Amino acid sequence: MSKLNTARVEMRTRIFFFLILLGLFSALAAPAADRRIIVGCHEHTPLIFTDSDGKVKGIAVDILTHIARKENWAIAYLPGSYAQCTQRLENGAIDLLPGMVISPEMAASFTFSEEAIVENWGQIYVSPDSRFADILDFEKKEVAVVEADIYFQFFEAVLGKFDIHPRFIQVDNYEQVLSLIHQKKVSAGIVPRLYGAFYEKGYRIDKSPIRFKPTQLRFAAAKGRDAAFMDTLDHHLKTLKENPNSIFYRSLDRWTMGVRKTTLPLWLRPLWLLGISVCIMGLIIVGNIFLRRQVKLRTETLKTTIAEKEKFESELAVAREIQLQLVPGNFPSVPGRKEFDIFASLEPAREVGGDFYDYFFIDRNSLCLVIGDVSGKGVPAALFMAMTKTMIKAAARVLVEPEYILADVNREIARNNPSLTFVTVFLGVLDLGSGNLTYSCAGHIPQLIIGRKGNSVLLGEAQFPAIGLDETFQYRQARVQLKHEEGLLLFTDGVTEAHNPLNRLFTQEALMNTVSLTAGLTPKERVTAILSQLNEFTGNKPLEDDLTLLALTYFSPNRIDSTLKTIVLRNDIHELSRIIDAINHTAASASCPPVVVHDVTLAMEEIFSNIVFYGFGDDLDHTITLDLVIEGDALVLTLQDEGIPFNPLNVQMGRKDKPLEERDQGGMGIILAKNLMDLMEYRRERGKNILRMEKRYR
Repeated sequence: MSKLNTARVEMRTRIFFFLILLGLFSALAAPAADRRIIVGCHEHTPLIFTDSDGKVKGIAVDILTHIARKENWAIAYLPGSYAQCTQRLENGAIDLLPGMVISPEMAASFTFSEEAIVENWGQIYVSPDSRFADILDFEKKEVAVVEADIYFQFFEAVLGKFDIHPRFIQVDNYEQVLSLIHQKKVSAGIVPRLYGAFYEKGYRIDKSPIRFKPTQLRFAAAKGRDAAFMDTLDHHLKTLKENPNSIFYRSLDRWTMGVRKTTLPLWLRPLWLLGISVCIMGLIIVGNIFLRRQVKLRTETLKTTIAEKEKFESELAVAREIQLQLVPGNFPSVPGRKEFDIFASLEPAREVGGDFYDYFFIDRNSLCLVIGDVSGKGVPAALFMAMTKTMIKAAARVLVEPEYILADVNREIARNNPSLTFVTVFLGVLDLGSGNLTYSCAGHIPQLIIGRKGNSVLLGEAQFPAIGLDETFQYRQARVQLKHEEGLLLFTDGVTEAHNPLNRLFTQEALMNTVSLTAGLTPKERVTAILSQLNEFTGNKPLEDDLTLLALTYFSPNRIDSTLKTIVLRNDIHELSRIIDAINHTAASASCPPVVVHDVTLAMEEIFSNIVFYGFGDDLDHTITLDLVIEGDALVLTLQDEGIPFNPLNVQMGRKDKPLEERDQGGMGIILAKNLMDLMEYRRERGKNILRMEKRYR
């Protein structure tokens, strides 16, 4: 018996020492952490915070824990206020701080992650019996806020611009804001979106649709320290966002639901399980009794819903068709004008938006270009667009200058605009003779002027508020010179804010890069190339906003053809010799037949003689300008003088019963010239008689 006991003791001793050795071996074999990361912890619930047990928790903590496990980092948290944490980060006492917002001041001292952790914004919460349809309802209402809150400061500034004055009740923290709303001591309150999502379930409050000032919360490190570390963070964060089942989305669901689960004592769990089972069985029984009735009712409801949806889709289709019919669609729609080429495209989103464009002549040489975007979607936005477009065209016919046109339209719309619908507009007037573009921008994104080599520059001057918000707004205009074969690209934010499947924006920089590849293309080819690039970027994802583009290329009248020759003449009949020399020189460059040269010379002799002898009504010296150019297969001559208004196209042969010597000799010469030329056009413009004559030589 004693031997058996001795054997058992020896066996237990051996097992004990074996376990000790195994533990030591495991400890020695465990790899040491590759890097120790000290993270600043400030109270920013639920991004990062310390719970009642002193443990650091939150969305950022979950993400960092996951990344540390992958990279074999050791994470340590150093608590402190936000000001203390930023000071420690700058001094190198900590390596990383979650929850910072990029600003010019912060960017000078810190490096930020490319990927944002989460997006935050100001959120209005209201008492359940309060109603806030729009910002006008805040007038003289009591609103709880935290004094140092950036969202409160932004909201106060916005309301001030509209002369709206609520009574702000300032408290120390967001918990007091929600508590005051819950107790109905205030009508509304402002808290950050993340904080509200975390705590809203604990209060009897409603989340309003009013949200503002979106900000992206990022990881920050000291300037110039370990760029590879930030690249690693960005890589992991980007990978997590691409996987809908990752810890990133699970953490968001966990911390923004605002629900606290209670762990029940063990002795209660069976009773709860039994009670739940009984309730489920009861519900099944009751459900079976009413199932057939509910199915019937729901079937009828579904039929009604489908009918309403089909009606709504039909109305949207009609509204979309109306929208497209309200903008120019036939290109080129201005035959005979060689000073510009133009093309535009409007692709409506599924829900009809308020994008529009237009171009029309104010006078013979002034081309008005318009592009705009109405706030909101659907049929109301399309109707508002139609009204705005009509008002702009009517005002432009009378007021001419962009600053006066926009001011007049804004005044008319803002006077009767209870819905506070607004429209952003870019309006330019292009002088086709000189290439001067006079423009003004009402809240619209800056447009592009495109050089001959595809380089583009933003038209960033003359930026003013959108139309429809305040009838007292004053608009100003700027001027830029378009050179020969330079162009314009007008577009709406549906282009630069198009999303790809990863929810990234196309951006203005990407648009300018695409434009740089379109050098030498026609406006239609340029628009087609941009739309093709957008389709490739979005992966044919359904449009969230209208895509509207208008491209124009300008051709200077003085550069349309290298054969252009301009001579300035005196009102002297001896100047005919210079005219004949110019005709012969220009005709020779195009190998015009002698018979064409003869007809043109004879016609010019008659017209010029008529101007010299009858055009001025005095004996003073005057100048006459002659332009000669080859356009296609025609020799074109244009005479300009500041003489007495006279349209030679109205000259008649006179009574045929009179002897030839008694008829008007000057009139007969003009009629002879009309018969010799293929085309004659006259206009009176800016105090000048302008006569254009064309003779085809092929």
